Amino acid sequence: MKDFLDELDIEVRDITAKTEVPVVKNIKAEDKKPTAEKTGEQKPAHKKPVHNHKATGGRKSGWARPQHAKNNNRGQRTQGSSSSAERKQHKYGRKTLEFPDTKFFLPSLREGYTRYIPVGWNNEIGAKNMSMVQYGEDILLIDCGIQFAEPDMYGADYSVPDVSFLKKYTKNIKWFLITHAHLDHIGCLKDVLPVLDMPTLYGTKLTIGLIKKSIQEAGLMPYATFVEIDAGVENKTKIGQFDVEFFSVNHSIPDCAGLLIETPGWARFVHTGDFKIDHTPRLDKPADFERYEEIGKKGVTMLLSDSTGSTTKWFSMSEKEVGDELEKIVSEHTGGRLIIAAFSSWISRVQQLVDIAEKYDKYIYLSGRSMTENIAIAQKLGYITMKPGTIKKLTPKNTAQTPANKQIIITTGSQGEEYSALSRMSDGKHPAMSIQAGDTVVFSSSVVPGNERSVSLVINKLIKYGVKIITKADRPVHTSWHGYQEEQKIFIRLFKPKYFMPIYGDLYFRTRHSETAMSVGIKESNILMLDNGNIIDFAPNGSVFRSKIKVPLQEYIVDGYGMGLMGSHVLQAREQMMNSGVMVVHYKVDKKSKAILGHIKLETRGLVYVEEVRYIHRILIKKAREAYENTVKDVPDMEEKDLIKIIRTDLENFLLKRIDREPMIIPMITEV
Repeated sequence: MKDFLDELDIEVRDITAKTEVPVVKNIKAEDKKPTAEKTGEQKPAHKKPVHNHKATGGRKSGWARPQHAKNNNRGQRTQGSSSSAERKQHKYGRKTLEFPDTKFFLPSLREGYTRYIPVGWNNEIGAKNMSMVQYGEDILLIDCGIQFAEPDMYGADYSVPDVSFLKKYTKNIKWFLITHAHLDHIGCLKDVLPVLDMPTLYGTKLTIGLIKKSIQEAGLMPYATFVEIDAGVENKTKIGQFDVEFFSVNHSIPDCAGLLIETPGWARFVHTGDFKIDHTPRLDKPADFERYEEIGKKGVTMLLSDSTGSTTKWFSMSEKEVGDELEKIVSEHTGGRLIIAAFSSWISRVQQLVDIAEKYDKYIYLSGRSMTENIAIAQKLGYITMKPGTIKKLTPKNTAQTPANKQIIITTGSQGEEYSALSRMSDGKHPAMSIQAGDTVVFSSSVVPGNERSVSLVINKLIKYGVKIITKADRPVHTSWHGYQEEQKIFIRLFKPKYFMPIYGDLYFRTRHSETAMSVGIKESNILMLDNGNIIDFAPNGSVFRSKIKVPLQEYIVDGYGMGLMGSHVLQAREQMMNSGVMVVHYKVDKKSKAILGHIKLETRGLVYVEEVRYIHRILIKKAREAYENTVKDVPDMEEKDLIKIIRTDLENFLLKRIDREPMIIPMITEV
């Protein structure tokens, strides 16, 4: 019996032949001898963090094409292939995503030049943040985030940066610099680290603490190496041939850092990470203007700056103003419980509410796994402080013992996520509490673009319980994570870059940021607008060269334990089934005569409505019989795969004319 899956295999092979990544020709490269550290030996279970790495000395800076095993028959992996459709058992003792091998090689980098490539984050917001800096044979990688599932992913979990082209250069990639601990900056580390042979991770204390949680869950802790950096102290760290300095910036999660990266080729890059300017943050120190200015005085070749807030004029609001407003709400609240929905990473918001609860003799309950885990880590590391008993475990017994007006429940689900704690409350399915009339729900958050409908649905469900709703449209209960135009101007003036690159966000956001940069004196010719995969090289004299070669990056999604391409046959099939349903037609035929035996079996899902099912099924079965018998009569010896295609086409045309629907049609033939 041949079915839809057999046909899928054929189509995948056809796609493979058409979409193979082209070989970049005429690129000179020299073989690099493997170092003692990278000769295939497994890394020790516990390595000591290395702060100073020796430079490679007098080696030339051309790229080496790695030596491949002679019997390597894996070849180019493509969408839908069995080798890339599931996780493989890795040498680090876990099943990991298998990125495909590619025939692409980076172009040679001239001696003394510094290279920069955005791997992810441009033309997207809050997604897959990752970039690389190269000097000589050394590569630094910056951040490694995921993009949360969007509607066009049709059930997949998230998308990841395409690191396929980096697999050849694991001997050159020994370091990851992490700016902060949001998932769009760290969420893909557990998938990418094993692929790149576990580079050392550099980050601040809280950032490393939150990364360790996901690394531990992935079973990679015995192989991981971490170096904690105090971004509040002016101190350069030698990393290969790079000098790296972390500096503190304000954001929505504490302990965020910008980066100063210097190379022997006279390149000085400043990477802001996500930033805003806050003079009165709750946990972090205020923005360190003096330090930013000192960095700028020494000369900055290129400033890579956060564009997320570039469409909003003036300044973002301080955390103190939000804290003052939340205190007013708590002090005025006398009846029912106060439920505050916030992002689980907004640790400073939780500390504000802890302070307020202690002042007004109330108690905090945390709801949502990520909220509970993040606060536990922050408390262990000293970022959250409180009196004993201020935070209580959310259980029916604990809440029953406390008057409702003494309870402040901080929960996840501010974006209306389907299985979040707040969504379960709105559906009456939360295991520890039930929404009651008189409760107040505060959305201490902004709605991420694309989540408007899901948030609205949750709010409508809550209102039916008799709940009072407060959002940032009603009172200032939330502030932006990212600096607005005036804050962006301040950073540009302080760092005084020769070249400016707006990062994070789609073209519109980055274009607005470039306009802001020009308003404070940056030349339009010195603004670098790059797409993911563009390659730019900086000469020792400060000139910049944009390569005509582009890294062939593709959109990979993680789907359970598998990985595939956006636009793959799998997602196309899901889209078709979602829009018009699916129909399976099963023929049982005589092996010799090809005559149909018995009745044709027809199954449909999501295609026809109850009141029309009998009529439509009857005419479909009739048409299916005609399509089969007429084709076999004309060409008795037709191959089964061709017969199936003809039947499918006939039924597709018939359905489109009769009921104006285009379902996925799967003919199946069983010979007996």
